[in-house]
Amino acid sequence: MRSQLTRALAVFVTAASVTLAGAGVAVAGGPGGKGASSTTSVAAEVQSMRDNLVSRADNGDVSGTQATLARLAPVLTDLAQGKRYVIQSDAKDSAATAQQENATAKRGVDELAADPESRAGLPPVAGLLNALLQRLLISLSSLVNDLLGGLTVPVG
Repeated sequence: MRSQLTRALAVFVTAASVTLAGAGVAVAGGPGGKGASSTTSVAAEVQSMRDNLVSRADNGDVSGTQATLARLAPVLTDLAQGKRYVIQSDAKDSAATAQQENATAKRGVDELAADPESRAGLPPVAGLLNALLQRLLISLSSLVNDLLGGLTVPVG
């Protein structure tokens, strides 16, 4: 029940942020950048990893969650620091926030994985993972919205 509520809230937040987004598309450049299509591609990648985190958390998959968080970190670093993409300042700010939330979530998930005995009396692993990832999931939704400038995420 809780994971369904969490998923519904995440979908609502994503839909609301996409609907209320301002105009303007981020422009990507630098090594590997090919204009707005590159930014759209990285937005789809971030959205895919976000969806993967939701799925793994709902299934209580601690090691899978750790792996996804580790794959997400360099992408967020590239976006926040402008190493690979030249994006609007709002998207950079969203990426920096998501990068911080990713580090916080990673620490929490690492602690959860390191000491399974400390979970006695706590909610199930899926509930704990969802709680640890909530702020990161909201930040990732905001980042995708900022990267796309209010456009929808491409499917593919």
